[in-house]
Amino acid sequence: MQPSAGAATLDIVMKNAQQTLPERFAWHRTPAGYDLRLDDVTIAEVRPLNTGLVLRMLVRGGDIAPFEMVVRCEERAIGWATQWTRQRAGMLCRHVDRQRMDVALPSLVVETTALAVAV
Repeated sequence: MQPSAGAATLDIVMKNAQQTLPERFAWHRTPAGYDLRLDDVTIAEVRPLNTGLVLRMLVRGGDIAPFEMVVRCEERAIGWATQWTRQRAGMLCRHVDRQRMDVALPSLVVETTALAVAV
């Protein structure tokens, strides 16, 4: 089917995800597929599923809940997750930093013994 004379066509160009990710974020190729990491924390993964692929977003916190979706190809999964990450980069960084602080805090707390006061 040919587009009509007045119809506009749209060419979609996939950009290199490595160049469009914010600082601290990177895609890593693994034997299982692709992982999107914020520093050393995996926040998304692309894995084979039957004859296609599944993109899983693994973050839970604030207004974000983990979810997954089926995708046709790695490029679309990486492109979609990259765009999602760019839109939420600040919130994701704060979330991961807060998790690190929560883990570090118990080691910083000094235990004290309650003292009995005689009256």
